Amino acid sequence: MFPFIHERRRFLQFGCVSLWTPALMDVLAAESVARAPSPPTPLPQGEGRRRTSARACILLFQLGGPYQADTFDPKPDAIEEVRGPFRPIATRVPGIRMTDALPRLAQHADKFAIVRSVHHTIRCHNPAIYCSLVGREATDPMAVSNRTAAQRTDHPHFASVVGRLRPHAPSMPQHVIIPNVTNNGPSKSPGLLAGYLGAQYDPFVLGADPSDPDFRIDSFALPEDVNRPRLAARQTLLERLDGTQRRVEASGALGTMGTHYQSAFNLLTSARAKEAFDLNREPARLRDRYGRHIQGQSTLLARRLVEAGVPFVSVFSHTDVDRGSWDTHNSHYARVTNELAPPADQSFSALLEDLHERGLLDDVLVLWMGEFGRTPRMGVNFSNNTNNVGGRDHWCNCYSVVLAGGGVRGGRVVGSSDQVAGYPRERPVHISDLTATLFHVFGVDPRSQLYDIQGQLRFICEGNPVLELF
Repeated sequence: MFPFIHERRRFLQFGCVSLWTPALMDVLAAESVARAPSPPTPLPQGEGRRRTSARACILLFQLGGPYQADTFDPKPDAIEEVRGPFRPIATRVPGIRMTDALPRLAQHADKFAIVRSVHHTIRCHNPAIYCSLVGREATDPMAVSNRTAAQRTDHPHFASVVGRLRPHAPSMPQHVIIPNVTNNGPSKSPGLLAGYLGAQYDPFVLGADPSDPDFRIDSFALPEDVNRPRLAARQTLLERLDGTQRRVEASGALGTMGTHYQSAFNLLTSARAKEAFDLNREPARLRDRYGRHIQGQSTLLARRLVEAGVPFVSVFSHTDVDRGSWDTHNSHYARVTNELAPPADQSFSALLEDLHERGLLDDVLVLWMGEFGRTPRMGVNFSNNTNNVGGRDHWCNCYSVVLAGGGVRGGRVVGSSDQVAGYPRERPVHISDLTATLFHVFGVDPRSQLYDIQGQLRFICEGNPVLELF
């Protein structure tokens, strides 16, 4: 079950929760008495590399997976089927070229780094999303693909790990997902929750479209008949009820409403949080610059949240793989040209410009990525999809990821792909290495260990930071 911050009535009506099982209470009790891991030891820094300690991260997740040669890894000398209709253009950095699908971003190439050799082995959306957000490949990808809900046995989203090792102010959420959780058909994508770290590190899900003209967060407005003392009394009642009322769903997914009621209570009483979520405080000109579409306003809201003290914000370009995402099995170029590249180019470039002008880019890591790329050949079948006429199938063997801010040196490229952007040619970077890089940016040693809700010691990462980025 995912939290929705606009559900004020569910917060104020406590009778909707049901009984915990004694076994679950024992499991969660183990979390409260587990020893905290030793402080992480920083990785050695190479000569000329900057030490990093970002305070926040904005993840711009391009659901469905953009084609690498359409965006940040043009292949002008390849056959037309591979290179497509987009042409290489010069960027602000001499020697770095992108495609004319992203003209605004090309003017900010000095602010970001491109990794052109990212890879893993997962061919299907949900397990690839999972692996991208937790930094590990699932042992049984198809089992993950067929699940309909996240589980407490899952590895945690890297934002949850950061929340565990880098505590933040309780008046603001640790991790906010905008605009909503993602789905692949009837299945909710795994990897978005805190997994084995427990419900207290789960994200706060907006559950609304920030580009809606009527967008507002009802949770932040107290009912007229509920003042702060009365609300505090209800919170005390909630804490008492929480001792006996909860449930474990038959699927094994853990009910977490108590934890999210606490988050809702904090937000209801936080003027700072209410202000951070209010997009009407932004000038119309800046809102236009980001784009009055869901991706643009979601990205602007993400900037407001990290500026207000939220450590991690995940912005999903789409909420359903099957509805308009980068999953272009058909009409690939028409969709990339008209629907997909323009809002991505507009919102990402606006964010870089905005963070830079506000002096925030050194403190905030921005990560632009999908769960994989697309096949270099049109109409071929690489995954379990068979309908790729006029489109490209999933491709996990090599794709591009972009990083900016947080100590990352802009204006550089790490790794390269072969002549058709099909496989890494130089400096392969596994998805776990990107996760290790994110931890490194936050000043967290990727070799750190911590305890799960059952008291077992876990390594937080299997990869190594890409130190060439710093």
